[in-house]
Amino acid sequence: MSDVSDLVFAFVSGGGLLALSIGAFGVLDAYNKRGVGEKRVDWLIGLYALGVVMNIVAYVMLDRWYIAAPLALMLLPAERALEKRGTFKRRGAKVNAITGRD
Repeated sequence: MSDVSDLVFAFVSGGGLLALSIGAFGVLDAYNKRGVGEKRVDWLIGLYALGVVMNIVAYVMLDRWYIAAPLALMLLPAERALEKRGTFKRRGAKVNAITGRD
């Protein structure tokens, strides 16, 4: 290990942990159905996901993929939070109108 790679790991992982901990408030808001119409909750959920990805990248750069692999499971709460917010709702009528299906 070189000192430069350790320093890069520290910055990427530290930034990821900061983003993850701030974004977790958006995940909690979505789970508890607070801030229903507010866009900031979506941004916070995205910040949480970005923080998780930054930590995964940091550990892969450090050649510790066996630590990064379970971290990928931390993306599941973000997906569930977006589902609770209604971001992934399928709009059947609009899809049917575009595709011409009945």
